[in-house]
Amino acid sequence: MGMEQGHKYEKVTIITVVYNAVNTIEGTILSVINQTYKNLQYIIIDGGSTDGTLNIIEKYQNRIDLFVSEPDNGIGDGFNKGISMATGEWIGMINADDWYAVDAVENIMKGISNDDFVCCGNIRLIGANGIERDKKSKVSWLNFGMYIMHPSCFVRRSVYMQVGQYDIGLRIAMDFDMFLRIKRFGYHIRHVDKIVAYMRMGGVSNDTVKMHREELRVMKRHLRGVDYLLSWAFNYLNRLRWRYFYKDPLREPINLQS
Repeated sequence: MGMEQGHKYEKVTIITVVYNAVNTIEGTILSVINQTYKNLQYIIIDGGSTDGTLNIIEKYQNRIDLFVSEPDNGIGDGFNKGISMATGEWIGMINADDWYAVDAVENIMKGISNDDFVCCGNIRLIGANGIERDKKSKVSWLNFGMYIMHPSCFVRRSVYMQVGQYDIGLRIAMDFDMFLRIKRFGYHIRHVDKIVAYMRMGGVSNDTVKMHREELRVMKRHLRGVDYLLSWAFNYLNRLRWRYFYKDPLREPINLQS
């Protein structure tokens, strides 16, 4: 039953974690405060920015419900702080290099039922060279890596209270660890087939060598038997592909010579 058929108008908390993102934070903020879905709480967790980010955030302080700026232990720590402050039934996370589609929250809330606890949508990747590519969340691929697009994810606050915090010892794969935990707790992840968010290439998760290493650590932590063996083999082949064969067009410079 979607929102239009009687799904209650639940509060949604949006958390933005930011550190020194003066060139992109304004677009992220605007994408949240201009959502067509209005029952929102907006929280910004800043890691102690020194580049002018705080000046931009202050411009919108009357549209931001909670704002904290202090040194932290990375992105996962910021997520955890935001979750601890959240009062919404649902929690979404959009970081300072990314932004939401204007109807992102509305489409998610329309696409879920009262029986759903975790959901995800699709994202559009934006390369520095201007090339764009849509990526669908692949829920059935979760054992093999973070094939669920984290900026498109919304999770009931009660789920986070049950499964625990993001692992601050992971610098990239903390979202993969979280969603494998959610899966192990038996939650079904609903896929809403809509573009929910836009992601710029170039963030911390673009270090593919470190990403694959951390994902392997997470696989060892959560998977057993055949599931682990298959995931290990997939991870190994993926590392070879990225190292020797694959050239991501979003990371390739454009040849402007005619």
